[in-house]
Amino acid sequence: MGLLLPLRNLLRNRRRTLLSVAIISLGTALSLFVLGFFGDSKTSIAESQVQQFGNLQLASERFWDESDDDEVLLNPAEFQQATAIVASHPEVVSSTPQLTLSGLVAAGTETRAVSALGYVPGNDALDYANLVVSGRALEPDDVAGMVVGQSLADQMVLEVGDVLTLTTTTSSGAFNALPIRIIGIYRFSSEQVESRQVFVPIALAQSLRVTRDVERMVVRLRDEDLSATSLIRDELDRELAAAGLTVQGRTWDELSVFYEQLIGFFDTIFGFVALALSILVFFIILQVLTLSFLERTREFGTVRALGTKRHELFRMLLLEGGGLAVFGSLAGVVVGVGLAAIFNAVGVSWQPPGTVEPQTLAIRLTGSTVWLPLLISITATILSSVFPAARASRMQVVDALRIV
Repeated sequence: MGLLLPLRNLLRNRRRTLLSVAIISLGTALSLFVLGFFGDSKTSIAESQVQQFGNLQLASERFWDESDDDEVLLNPAEFQQATAIVASHPEVVSSTPQLTLSGLVAAGTETRAVSALGYVPGNDALDYANLVVSGRALEPDDVAGMVVGQSLADQMVLEVGDVLTLTTTTSSGAFNALPIRIIGIYRFSSEQVESRQVFVPIALAQSLRVTRDVERMVVRLRDEDLSATSLIRDELDRELAAAGLTVQGRTWDELSVFYEQLIGFFDTIFGFVALALSILVFFIILQVLTLSFLERTREFGTVRALGTKRHELFRMLLLEGGGLAVFGSLAGVVVGVGLAAIFNAVGVSWQPPGTVEPQTLAIRLTGSTVWLPLLISITATILSSVFPAARASRMQVVDALRIV
């Protein structure tokens, strides 16, 4: 029978066909819209985490085990050897050391617990200069300067030029304190980061801790595809182990517990949405096709009486359902892409909890954003065609011809 007859059957009752196509396209468009929104959210969050952690970080195995002793630090010889290995990798653009201090900052009667991140100002791997919104960023010749978050500045009523006292512990466990002048204030997407993270030159962090060691190495990669980061990390781990170094890497997503939890939440929500829309499309199309095939029972009896076999009739009816699936799903993709373009042009924004600035919402259109809703809708529609097609093809010819 080919495809011509099933397509002609779809055009015989245009209203019913248009209704079915509209239902399928609506489900497809909604799935595409939701998936595109989650895709853009994932990308934005990933970019912010890379901005905070770098592509990957290398540190002692014991550091990742959260050991508190000084053996977790990398001494100058180990760091230099690891740097040479990392720099030889073709995908590595640059690397830089970091050293983190936990302590208290005090200004007058106000005291806050903070994490002071010591880094090399102006490095090419991960410099935080682009976050500074007031004052200036750290520069290579800064000796005792600090950049604080806007949230911390608001809480402690601080301005550029004010002096804070940073109190921390040395490698031997003794207390050490130093007055440091605020030279800049930064903004970040997370209020929690702004209120707890301050930046200082790594030389100052080493002086406060009384050590020449560093905590970790931040690595910037050439490949913009973040999914390739784990492969490069594995290659570097093997090279470092072969050199006798007990140094291991962690990728940006492994360093961010928040990202993994949020991505899991997004995937779960989309799964529920896709399942709900699939069930809705399935049962609506099932009802429409069941009624349609029942009305054509005498026609099917005539077709069978002319010599058409059961499997041929079943295939013809299944092709009708497949035609609805393809036309409806493709229409849904067109509608979804159009709605996404309109939504992106309008520029809707909102401020998520825990953030400091409104975020512009967008629908990211990629290959997976299109084919996944398309596949779900086609599958749900074809499955809904199986039962009524099988029921109609199994009827006895005499019984079918009796129906008026």
